[in-house]
Amino acid sequence: MKRLSTLPLVFISGFLLGVVGIPRLAAQRRGLPGSQSRMLLKADLTGCSGKEVSIALNELSPGTSGKHFHPGESFTYVLDGSEVYEIEGQPSKVVKAGDVLHEEPMQVHTVDNAKPVKLLVVRVSEKGQPDTVWIGPQP
Repeated sequence: MKRLSTLPLVFISGFLLGVVGIPRLAAQRRGLPGSQSRMLLKADLTGCSGKEVSIALNELSPGTSGKHFHPGESFTYVLDGSEVYEIEGQPSKVVKAGDVLHEEPMQVHTVDNAKPVKLLVVRVSEKGQPDTVWIGPQP
């Protein structure tokens, strides 16, 4: 009987840990030393009800993104450096300065870079959606 009474406590503890811990882990992932993301513009799209565009400058330290996807269309121009880009289920490819990537909505992928990389990222998504959704444990 005692075991049944601890089950709700375990459930509530796990729920609270998830609610508090997951956002902190995501913040750690985005906050790698030397990495920064600067939102240059976020605006509603005229003539496209409920849609917005965001433009960001990402300067990332060496490391991995971990598995993630973007809810909207994503276009990335590599300004400086290079990275290994892998869409789930497809072979990886190296993208370098001057290359442009297009990611369809919900396309799960991972990005790894051995040296710093600088990216200009343009996304078009439903208003209020997050730019990125992380899958599984953060690196």
